[in-house]
Order: sequence, then C-alpha cells, then structure tokens
Amino acid sequence: MPESVKPQNELPIENIVHRTASRPFSFHHTTVAKGETCALYLHCHPEAEIFYLEQGAVEFQVENRSFLLQAGEGIFIPPNQIHAAANKTDVTLSCCHRAFVFDPDMLERSLPPYCQRYFAPLKRWRIDCIYPILRDKKENAGLLALLPSIFSLPKPELEQYELSLIGTLFLCWQELYNLCFSRRNVPVSGSTLRMEIQKSLDFLQENYADSLTLAELSKRAGFSESYYSHSFKSCTGYAPFEYLNRLRIVKSCEMLIQTDKKITEIACLCGFNNISYFNRTFYKIMGISPSGYRGSFGGQ
Repeated sequence: MPESVKPQNELPIENIVHRTASRPFSFHHTTVAKGETCALYLHCHPEAEIFYLEQGAVEFQVENRSFLLQAGEGIFIPPNQIHAAANKTDVTLSCCHRAFVFDPDMLERSLPPYCQRYFAPLKRWRIDCIYPILRDKKENAGLLALLPSIFSLPKPELEQYELSLIGTLFLCWQELYNLCFSRRNVPVSGSTLRMEIQKSLDFLQENYADSLTLAELSKRAGFSESYYSHSFKSCTGYAPFEYLNRLRIVKSCEMLIQTDKKITEIACLCGFNNISYFNRTFYKIMGISPSGYRGSFGGQ
C-alpha cells in the first residue's frame, strides 16, 4: 500500500497508508515538530476514526467538545464530526499520534442482520457517540490495551494482517458498545433509507460549492421535500442545509490553513456569495472568526 508525506512547512508530517480500492480503511502516523501549535488540522470525513496519542499531550476538539489527551490515551470519533487537535506538549519534546480511519459498514456487513443494534447509534452520527479513552477511568483498561495492537499490525502486504486487524477492530467495537453505544437509545433504521441518504451525502461532498435547492436534493433521492428533510435529519442529526453549511465551513477551514487565498475568495469557492453571512456562519460553527482561525493555526 502506498505512502505519502506532507511538506514540513505546511502541516505536521503525516505518513498515510491509504485505503485500497476494496478496503475502506487507512492508517495515519503523524509527527508534530517541537513547538508547533497545531497537532491535527481541523477536518471532517464520512468515516469513523480511532485516534491514539503515542507521545506528548494534545487538546482534542470534536465539534463543541474538548478533551485533554496524554500519551497512551485516545478517542473514538463518529463519522462526519468536525475535529482537530492543538499541541499541548512541552516545547522541548515532539508530539506523535496515530489514527485509524474506517467505514463502520465494513464491520456491519460481516454480521447477521440482528447485529444492527451494535451499529445503529452511528447511523445518526450523534455527538454523544464521541468517546474519549482515558486512563483515569478503570473501565477503559480493556480498550486502552487494544489500541496499540491496531497500529502494530500493518505490514508491507495487506494479506499478512487484514484478518487480524478486523478481529481486533471487532474487539474494540464491543468495548465501545459496552462503554458508550449501548446507552444510546437509537432505533435501527432501514438500510434502503440509509443508502439513499448516503448517496445524498456523497453528492453534497462533491457539489458543496454549487447553488443547491431542497427541491433538487429531494428529487435526486426520490423523496418529497418534507420526507427528505425528515429522513436526512433522522439519519445525520442535521437538517440538509445545516449539514451543507457545516460541510462548506470545513472546506473553508482547509483553505484557510493550506492556502494564502483571501477570505472573500475562500467564501465564494465554498458556496457563500455573501461575506457577512459566511462570517456569521463560520463563527456560529467554529466559535471564532475566519481570520482568527487562520491566525490560530499560523496561516498566511
């Protein structure tokens, strides 16, 4: 599986073992330079993630929640949750972390239908399925013991570790279910509905900058506008255009960090034709202005 390295002068160095065409998972290993304030740039993806801190300390933010992680601790991040991490490591030391990004459907499809209950909470991608894996809670001991083994598995040939990886991931999922997911009273929704909404999410990922209407989105899904809106929120936890605005803001965050484009240009590229509305929406979601966000990550 191929590897890539990000330039040192842009972001922390991140080695990525990319997913293959048929395997919906990827491994990430990031080394943060001494004194660098950004440990993980703000981003969002449709897969779940297990983050593990090998060395140092970080303040990990998921949506509007923050967690202080020390070396040997981690966090589970549900799909489609905005997350980032600030480096809180002593300036004389390096910060190192790993992440495993995967599609939970990979596990669900391996099990009989009655096991959907173990995955139902994630179908809503609810913020209360975020789970910090901290050492000060004794009940986390089993999960903490499993995390290092996930990242010690990858070998040059996928076939040398793939079954072990899936087996270890099932063990982690059982721990997460016992500790967190089982407490969420979420009904098992129909797979057909989830598939149609997922298609809509994929469409939004590709066309977030376009002028879109509820009529267009509902027609593409084959639903009435009211049923589409209800189904979308039931599956994601967000109204369609609330989700779209979040997606646009995530994309704008990436541009603010990775480019020197003007904020007005970024707003336009991300689907906002009114800079005042962009600024208000950005602050509402991120709790900081676009210029403040760029400055906090050492942007141009």
